[in-house]
Amino acid sequence: MPSQTSTSPTNAPSPGKSDMATLGLAPRLTAMALQAGLDAPTPIQSRAIPVILDGGDAEIIAPTGAGKTACYLLPLMHLLLARRAARVLVVAPTRELARQIAAMGRQLAPTPELRPFAVYGGAHEEAEAPEGAQDDTPERARIIVGTPGRLLDLTRRDQIDLASCRHVVLDEGDRLMSPEFRDEMHDLLPLLAPQRQTILVSATLPPAAREASRRFLYKPQTIAPETGKTSIRQAIMFVEAAQKPLAAEAVLRRHPDRNAIVFVASRDEAGALAKQLRKRGLKAAVLHGGLTQPDRNRAMQEFASGRASVLVATDLAARGLDIEQVGQVINMTPPEQPETYVHRIGRTGRAGRVGWAITLCAMNERSAMRKIETALSIKLTVLPTEISTPERATPRVEPTTSLARKRGRSEGGRSKSPKTA
Repeated sequence: MPSQTSTSPTNAPSPGKSDMATLGLAPRLTAMALQAGLDAPTPIQSRAIPVILDGGDAEIIAPTGAGKTACYLLPLMHLLLARRAARVLVVAPTRELARQIAAMGRQLAPTPELRPFAVYGGAHEEAEAPEGAQDDTPERARIIVGTPGRLLDLTRRDQIDLASCRHVVLDEGDRLMSPEFRDEMHDLLPLLAPQRQTILVSATLPPAAREASRRFLYKPQTIAPETGKTSIRQAIMFVEAAQKPLAAEAVLRRHPDRNAIVFVASRDEAGALAKQLRKRGLKAAVLHGGLTQPDRNRAMQEFASGRASVLVATDLAARGLDIEQVGQVINMTPPEQPETYVHRIGRTGRAGRVGWAITLCAMNERSAMRKIETALSIKLTVLPTEISTPERATPRVEPTTSLARKRGRSEGGRSKSPKTA
């Protein structure tokens, strides 16, 4: 369909504080929502669900942990119950997010036919069928969740007809609209139904991403929660690059009751830091794009179950993953883009709970941190840098000395061509 820029986007009217039954959803869906623990809608759900039920295009911009997945799954399932021939396509940038969306969909689906069918990975990786429907195929599924590359692959092999999906969701839309997915999304666009409802969901939407999204959306209504005080306590610690692993360990040991995600810049750094933390007695798992899918799933399960209290990850884990017990986030370096910072720290402080985010910043990284503070209109609390490293937990390893009190020159060298997420 032709793209048009929305004229004066406004927030959808909020029905006020209420339970799910007041939002116009089918009783079967409200019962499933209650069973899944969604007894009352979040502010963004109260605003967005009525708009999606009306059938128009929408941009849903809300912080991570605001309940955006249920925000579109519930009303779209309602529409599918009323329209037997209707189908939904959810496009997600990563296989982890696709799996999570499908898992939530299975919790909310009032009938087996509405359980999402997730497709992701390489051309030879089997799709994930809904539980109890192992003989199903993506061409028969009524809700398909997939990554762009996998969806294109199935289309080329005539295993899926995207034009039959009259409701399309672009989850983590800012990333799907980025140069990383530009070619794949360009190829997907002509395969979609010309007359469709399109919903873009994201925590952030920079101007360039919003402009790119206009090819997919038709007069979208922008829906956002009322701005309020964040539940994430944000701080910065100035520390030399060479001392950052010891500083991160000290933060982790200071708050042993808080599970943590530690974000690093490359796969190599993720593996090295996780190995160091494990050697020093901390239970750490590692997650990055170089792992096989079973290894990724294993790392997520270890962290979610509490067998690992620390998840060392690249930005693969920065988006979409809803892990309830994340008490704090540690950035080993300031990310290059403010949007990445927002997605990273959004892993903590979800659903109104208090979270903590600490960024370790070397002397030569201060300009990047100032850029983030300026873009987000925030001022981070400065934590003391002269901290002592706790004793190692395992008796086989000798205790370490405290961090050097006299600051030297920041590390300027970097490894050549480090593998990223």
